[in-house]
Amino acid sequence: MYASDGTDRASVVGRKPLTDFVIEALTSVGAGEADAALTAEVLVAADLAGVDSHGVARLRRYVEGLRNGTINGRARPRVEREHGGVSVVDAGNGLGQPALCFAVDLAVERAREHGVAAVAVRRSNHIGIAGWYTERAARSGTFAMVTTNATPQVAPTGAAEPMFGTDPVSYAVPTAGEPLCYDAATSIVPRGKLERLDREGKPMLPGWAVGPDGATSTDIPRVVAGLKAREGYALLPVGGLGEEYGGHKGSGIGLLAELLCGPLTGASWSKHTYGPQGADLGQFVLCLDLAALGDAGRITRDVDAMAAEIRAARRADEDVPVRLPGERRHRCAEERSARGIPLLPPVVRDLGKIAELTGIKPLGARDGQDA
Repeated sequence: MYASDGTDRASVVGRKPLTDFVIEALTSVGAGEADAALTAEVLVAADLAGVDSHGVARLRRYVEGLRNGTINGRARPRVEREHGGVSVVDAGNGLGQPALCFAVDLAVERAREHGVAAVAVRRSNHIGIAGWYTERAARSGTFAMVTTNATPQVAPTGAAEPMFGTDPVSYAVPTAGEPLCYDAATSIVPRGKLERLDREGKPMLPGWAVGPDGATSTDIPRVVAGLKAREGYALLPVGGLGEEYGGHKGSGIGLLAELLCGPLTGASWSKHTYGPQGADLGQFVLCLDLAALGDAGRITRDVDAMAAEIRAARRADEDVPVRLPGERRHRCAEERSARGIPLLPPVVRDLGKIAELTGIKPLGARDGQDA
């Protein structure tokens, strides 16, 4: 399914043709079939869930990295060190999705053995949405936490230049249905959201980002370009500028992610994560086996009961329901699975350029329609 009316409105594409396109694009530039399929699954899952900033709009960075050799399409993650429930994985500068999936599955396995397990990943790349991995672990009966570092985009409290990545933190716990999953950047907004707003022609709010002078900026094209070019523009941590609204707390959580994924993991930290030879991102996975805490079934029932109480809380606005983390993403995924995934015109054009670059069949021509 692929539909476009030729206007500036979003085109709608089915999950399978979009997934097939991503797989073919990645394998055409040197990725292994299994790694390409897993990477495509994570990217398309983001688009299904409405996290368009981390979906196929990110495909170009992978294609270009594989083409120019800064990403090793044939890398195999390997366990470099083990001690009790702690493991260190070398991703070999391969695609981040297969490496982190390997680390999460390893953490689940070791948690079943030790009760709790931590896996540190180094020499990795961009992983997509962190919540995909914690939900994978939660479906195996563990509480899971995942975080990753990234290129510097965020100014810590008091700084006028970016020192931290947007460094998402995700956790998930099993329930009777979909896992309860939190997944968010430690910046007040991720750069991908600004890129999406820029594509949509929508404004950004004051207090989200600052310019090289440390003053707040709302010039979204300039902020996005300045972040990409590392020209001193910076996003702000959760809480915003200064300490009045808790910016120092968001800054402290960002520092936690940097510590876990940088010095403690043996990977580079944000200012040093990307070099001429590629990335050295770090990721950190923590898994806790519910059975090690007691009756796993009882724990899951208690989580469900707690969630139900929160949803039933008296509303501040009767028209706005109390939501738990991840619920909006799950609803969006159900809707888009049935109706198709909307892609904005700039994303469709970029996928067309990727098709030209790699020599594969364009997305719009995969079901008999014109590109």
